[in-house]
Amino acid sequence: MGRIPAANPSERLGVLVVNPGGPGGSGLELLEAFAAGFFPQELDAFDIVSFDPRGVGASEPAFACGADGERLAATNDIEGDIDTAAETRIAEDAALLCVESMGAVAGLLHTEFVARDMDIIRAALGEDQISYLGYSYGSTIGTWYASLFPNRVRAMVLDGAQDPIDPSATTAERVANDILEIETFEVLLDRALSACDDASCEIFNDGDPLSLYLRATQKFDLVANELDDNPLAGPLGLITTLYSEDTWSLLYAGIAGLAIDDDPSVFASSAQFQIPNPGQVSITGHINCLDDWVVESHVDRADRINDSEVMFDEIEDQLPLLAALNFDTFDACPYYDQFAPEPLSIALDGANVPILVIGNPNDPATPFVESVGLATETLSNGYLIEVEHLQHTVYPDNACVVRLVHEVLLETTYPTDRRTTCLRED
Repeated sequence: MGRIPAANPSERLGVLVVNPGGPGGSGLELLEAFAAGFFPQELDAFDIVSFDPRGVGASEPAFACGADGERLAATNDIEGDIDTAAETRIAEDAALLCVESMGAVAGLLHTEFVARDMDIIRAALGEDQISYLGYSYGSTIGTWYASLFPNRVRAMVLDGAQDPIDPSATTAERVANDILEIETFEVLLDRALSACDDASCEIFNDGDPLSLYLRATQKFDLVANELDDNPLAGPLGLITTLYSEDTWSLLYAGIAGLAIDDDPSVFASSAQFQIPNPGQVSITGHINCLDDWVVESHVDRADRINDSEVMFDEIEDQLPLLAALNFDTFDACPYYDQFAPEPLSIALDGANVPILVIGNPNDPATPFVESVGLATETLSNGYLIEVEHLQHTVYPDNACVVRLVHEVLLETTYPTDRRTTCLRED
């Protein structure tokens, strides 16, 4: 963990814990950004504190799930559905690689325990309460913390929020929710391709950039070859360029390089944002899977496998641009029932702590529907700021949002209305 002391000790308001998201984001790296001037000076009255969560960065033990490439190699021979006893055993063994590498702690990396760790940090700092600012997945940590330790929260802001509670009674509900969570990528991808509308755009292609896009997706094996044969390298490399309108130029360069010149370098580079160690299992996927088993323990292995099959059919029908990315690769999550954590034992509703949620209709990574659901349905005392922004997460890049966030963090004053709109700023 690390701390930046308050610049004005005489006006010190306490500790502000911050988290960058992920799962898998390093809090220590976020502190470096704050120290470099990212954080508005108006908050100099806080000690800014962050930490690398379990399995992340400098924390020990480091996340591991078999040797590099081991899970991929073990499941390479599975083609299509897993429908034999031998294939099931391969899938089970592949999921257990995490436990074989880390021991029992592999099943205890999920958000409940990160929130409990955060309260140990609070106690170690000698603080009765903390304020909290969580980005992206950091909103899930905040929701857990407020639900577990409501009396320990002074003020809380969640930016680019995820809703940890989704409709889950039936396959139809779960799949419909999953489609809602990813359809913003389809919208933004279509918008980016449509914006390439004259010859100055490198994938204009006589007015048909879609053809070059589809040609590029057929060459994702070249991207995989650059990153330890990881089949997700190409899709994730392309998806990463949609996180901001400012990176559409990388999208165009990546498509042109791959489709025209067989050059995978742009997407190989951008994929490393999502998979910095492409030969290793993703800690993001691992933690998300554990969290999913916590909050949806009623969904068993067979249902999870069936959900995936239905999901890919729905993507083909509803999201043709994303369907071309072909994310249909082996998913170990259904087989985590072998070491799944204890199911949810509390109401994950923030325990009536007032919480400010920032949602962006253009956010592909944590879609607006998630922020709305968290603020208006899951949290018992949520406030929503709606603001269109050009990239994932907003604060501190919008003056209206900054003002509202500072009122919460500095004065513990929340908006008069449960839902407030700020205008877009570029």
